Amino acid sequence: MTDEVVKQRKIEHVKLALEQDVSAPQQASWSDIRLVHQALPEVDLDDIDISTSFLGHRLRYPLFISSLTGGHPDITHINRNLARAAEEYGLALGVGSQRAAIVNPDVAGSFAVTREMAPSAFLLANVGAPQLIPQERHAPFTLEQVERAVQMIGANALAVHLNSLQEAAQPEGDRRALGEQKALAALVSQLHVPVVAKETGAGICREQALLLRSCGVAAIDVGGAGGSSMSALEAARSQLRGDQQTQAIGQLYRDWGIPTPIAVVEAHVADLPLIATGGVRTGLDVARALALGATLVGLGFPFLKAASESYEKVCELLERITRELKVAMQLSGAATSAQMRSVDVVVLGETREWLMLRGFEEDLKAMARRRWQRMHG
Repeated sequence: MTDEVVKQRKIEHVKLALEQDVSAPQQASWSDIRLVHQALPEVDLDDIDISTSFLGHRLRYPLFISSLTGGHPDITHINRNLARAAEEYGLALGVGSQRAAIVNPDVAGSFAVTREMAPSAFLLANVGAPQLIPQERHAPFTLEQVERAVQMIGANALAVHLNSLQEAAQPEGDRRALGEQKALAALVSQLHVPVVAKETGAGICREQALLLRSCGVAAIDVGGAGGSSMSALEAARSQLRGDQQTQAIGQLYRDWGIPTPIAVVEAHVADLPLIATGGVRTGLDVARALALGATLVGLGFPFLKAASESYEKVCELLERITRELKVAMQLSGAATSAQMRSVDVVVLGETREWLMLRGFEEDLKAMARRRWQRMHG
């Protein structure tokens, strides 16, 4: 694949995400997750502490600006606005796939701007698992190339994105996946920063979470279904190119994947820090994710949209989300982010049906009776 193709793809992704509806029409959703109201919460709203720890770093907010973009000069301003907010609010920030800058150093500035604008923020570099193995049109990335991605932004950790669905729906996608597990484990053992395994909209199940743990990853971003669909995004790109076969694949699998709330519960068995990304739109959603076991909660499209407009819009979004989160925490009786993992949460609807069939019945009962169990423990 040529440097120009990869570069062009970056700008197309951003434009299509902002101009078209590429959301996944998932049925199971955050509305299935109910926090049990505490009429006497004994928590002052203004004193709630929403800071948290992630991979040894203290963050002021349990929010993650999900790995979004870079790789084209026309979208540098988006990463600049996001990085400014990450620095100001003490957030973790991930950049989009750095493949474009690895093959074409001329666009590295669109990524490097994040560290320039956020000298003390927790930053995640980003490469794809398919690019760690030989593909039909290119050789795998070397360790030196991956380290270049980390150095490019002075990253605290590396996200390795798992995007088989996107690659299958992409006109120029890398279709091979055999050997990714071995390549990931090898990379983890050689890299000097922690590795976060990151799905890109299809979620992580229990068995895959355990497999990723065996590879040595330090954390998992479940990247569940329910937010933007990379399959739908690639279908839109295929339509622009008149590639009807690949477009059909993207449209058919638009709704494929494990919804984020389910993925958080399933992946929790790996006993690793979890990032809940996928369809999070409100502070109440953030609170629900924390109650299910997430350490950080990622937002993608809302930040992309705000950052494409201005830094001020990013700040407005953050202020709204945090206000909503604190109300949910107070009404759940939690004074800190850590206490959200011990509040009562009831799982209903299709989310409950899925988890019951997958063998999580006792886990669901325990989550719904946390306070009762402590009272009678």
